[in-house]
Amino acid sequence: MNRYRLPALLAALLISLTASAQAKVDSTLLGVDILSLIGQKAAGTATVNQSYEIRNALSRHIVTNASTKLQGYRVRIFFDSDRTARSRSEAIAAGFSERYPSIPVYRSHVSPYFKVTVGDFRTRDDAQRFASKLTNSGLYRYVFVVKEQINYPGF
Repeated sequence: MNRYRLPALLAALLISLTASAQAKVDSTLLGVDILSLIGQKAAGTATVNQSYEIRNALSRHIVTNASTKLQGYRVRIFFDSDRTARSRSEAIAAGFSERYPSIPVYRSHVSPYFKVTVGDFRTRDDAQRFASKLTNSGLYRYVFVVKEQINYPGF
């Protein structure tokens, strides 16, 4: 009976360590078609031959999940309820879209507040980095990270 005690203890320890480990999400390639990056030639790169079925399967997956919402983060850049809030929210959203055309802008009205929120960030760290960039620009009076349902990231 004693000879099974040590292996059982080691197995239990391994299972508990595996269960408590959390995978880090690398979002540096968010919005990038990684399959197109494979085909680029550069010094020190390898050539990978892949079938079109892989690319087609990934494309089908993206199209199928395009309307799926995920839990994520956005950056709020406007939040006000005065008489001019509607027109100011429109102006702020339009100005942001000009400066950052690749980042989505969301305007909403939850009485009595008009809000402008930007981005679809999978992690709080990514949203916070972008919020810091906006804060340093000095263009926006309100800049803070909010947890929201975000759109499925496009590739």
